[in-house]
Amino acid sequence: MKFIRRPENNNPLFKNGSVATIGIFDGIHLGHQALINELIKKSKEINLPSVFFTFEPTPNEYFSKKRHKQRLTSLRDKFLLVNQYQLDYFYAPPFDETMENLSPSEFISKHLINLFNIKYLIIGDDFKFAKNRSGSVIDLIESGKTNNFKVLQLSSIINNNSRVSSSLVREYLMRNHLPRANKILGRNYSITGRVIRGKSLGKTIGFPTANINLSRLDSALRGVFYVKVRIESMNKEIPGIANIGFKPTVGGEELCLEIHLLNFDQDIYLKYINVEFLDYLRDEQKFNDLSELKNQLKVDREKAIQYFSNI
Repeated sequence: MKFIRRPENNNPLFKNGSVATIGIFDGIHLGHQALINELIKKSKEINLPSVFFTFEPTPNEYFSKKRHKQRLTSLRDKFLLVNQYQLDYFYAPPFDETMENLSPSEFISKHLINLFNIKYLIIGDDFKFAKNRSGSVIDLIESGKTNNFKVLQLSSIINNNSRVSSSLVREYLMRNHLPRANKILGRNYSITGRVIRGKSLGKTIGFPTANINLSRLDSALRGVFYVKVRIESMNKEIPGIANIGFKPTVGGEELCLEIHLLNFDQDIYLKYINVEFLDYLRDEQKFNDLSELKNQLKVDREKAIQYFSNI
């Protein structure tokens, strides 16, 4: 799958047309997966390249002026998840002042017709676009009549009487209802990041951690969790316990993800790791000193060993 950030008009790759789906796609949950599967089906049916169209930053981030506000997936994670479907193109133009001010007709002309020569467009039932979210499926259908493309709008997926959405996933994560979140994601919620140098305080008390800075991904999760970790270039999963929070015992100020891997002592500094969250263990706590923290971590590790022995 080819990543496109700033494409050129009249790209010869799309001289015969393309099939696309468009949206924010935060989390790539079951509803998003339905759109992707329909995209694959239609692309094969009419033998045209498939285009996954999203925005970076997201409109919500752009308007809030705070990047990655409680975001489920970074752009990198989104690309990796979508890449598993073997689509042809991943288009992520900047959502900026120019994008913000496009009228519905300007958006359709610039991003769908001139760039990708769209022949078939697949959208969700809540899709809005263009300035002030003024564009709707009606605008797309009317433009399609003139510009020779068709529009398919899929209905939302309902789970336990609730519409599957990125907001619902975030709500479940905020409540530490991981099994519910994982169910509507269709996989375990995960965070991918590069391991950074920490202060090695965990190592001094016998609990070394792999640290990921979350300054660009304000996850809705907080607390301590059972996790399994995949490490770049290593073909295995490693069980562990992870704390996602602000490390109050040592006066932390930035949101951080710390993972203690069970029965693992290799140096993974600067490697990318994927952390899958399986279940909730406890809330993040502030301890009086490192000795008290160490005692709690011993309890956590024993619980984790028991947990992983039963799955």
